[in-house]
Amino acid sequence: MNAKEKVKWGILGCAGIVERTFLPAIKKVSQAEVIAIASRDPKKARAWAEKFQLKKSYGSYEELLADPEIEAVYNPLPNHLHHPLTIQALRAGKHVLCEKPLALTSTQAREMFSEAGKNQRLLMEGFMYRFHPRLLKAKEILDAGLIGPPRFLRATFHFFLERQSENYRWYPQYGGGALYDLGCYTINAARLVFEAEPEEVLARAHMDDKTGVDLTTSLLCIFPGSRLALLSCSFELEFESSLEISGPGGQITLNRAFSAKDLETEIQIFRQNKTETIKFPPADQFQLMIEHFSSCVLRGERPLIDSRDSIGNMTVIELALRQVK
Repeated sequence: MNAKEKVKWGILGCAGIVERTFLPAIKKVSQAEVIAIASRDPKKARAWAEKFQLKKSYGSYEELLADPEIEAVYNPLPNHLHHPLTIQALRAGKHVLCEKPLALTSTQAREMFSEAGKNQRLLMEGFMYRFHPRLLKAKEILDAGLIGPPRFLRATFHFFLERQSENYRWYPQYGGGALYDLGCYTINAARLVFEAEPEEVLARAHMDDKTGVDLTTSLLCIFPGSRLALLSCSFELEFESSLEISGPGGQITLNRAFSAKDLETEIQIFRQNKTETIKFPPADQFQLMIEHFSSCVLRGERPLIDSRDSIGNMTVIELALRQVK
């Protein structure tokens, strides 16, 4: 494969995550180039194309998907549009990197991967935290048995979300709520660490009286072998993004586990009343994710986050939502 070859990307929508995170990250990727952006507002699409020096802008998602020059699509649209627009993109012959959560149900997720298979295109859910060198090192430490087999996990992702009418997170019909937005990370981390699906999921939530979305949700996931994961997500509590993994030989702790972009981070290992700290320089998780996905497109390789991973995550979210709504 020619090292200079680039995957040509298109972006669906002018979401805040595109401006703040995706575009700055992809401009650092040697094997990727964004050539177009689409919005239902043609003027906004043109303005963004000029601002970020993109060759093309489109006034509809369909026009972008019809562009034969575009090979891969980034879908950062509100959650309820992940399924239909990703299906359209795959049918148009595009590879798709879709923001988390991949869909609103496990059935939708299965349909999306089925469509990817039919069209021989790659589909990956955008869990950027999975590509941070610190998490990869933590998994390596676990696999080496340094703290013994993991038996208990606590994962937390909280931040205070201001009430803004234009934010889809406040609308149930758009896939809003803390569980879809933040809880998906904690569930993914638990399944990654235990390398299994939970046998039982217990969930409770504080629901918002005005909108009907879950503001704070806690889950107890019971994995095979009576291994436990205690998970929490919230739109109404002070910021926390942490992952603690305990085994008979010690504990591994990651602060800012799901939100470490451009920050110095560390792993703390507690064993026999002693603490070992492994430090990591800042890393752009989005850049690493885009590099991985672009490389998979160019080489025909299987992405790190596959159908089993994404469908399993959606299954747990569904089980939890049935108990809190």
